[in-house]
Amino acid sequence: MALKNQLSIILLLIVTALFSGQTLAERHGHEYFVVKDIDIQLSHQADSDELRQAAEDSADDFREHHHAVTHRRPATYLR
Repeated sequence: MALKNQLSIILLLIVTALFSGQTLAERHGHEYFVVKDIDIQLSHQADSDELRQAAEDSADDFREHHHAVTHRRPATYLR
């Protein structure tokens, strides 16, 4: 009988711990986002990766262009 009471208390604590995290997160200004569909999440990640890659490529092109332009200029020395 004592073992059954202990298991009931443990189960109750686990269930309340699982639900309290979501409740407290909403109360303290944190937003809880539910993922409606895994395809939507994967699509969003793919779009984010594509945008990140485009930004990195653009930055690399700009660095190469800047490097080429600065090396064509004659050296200036301050006196």
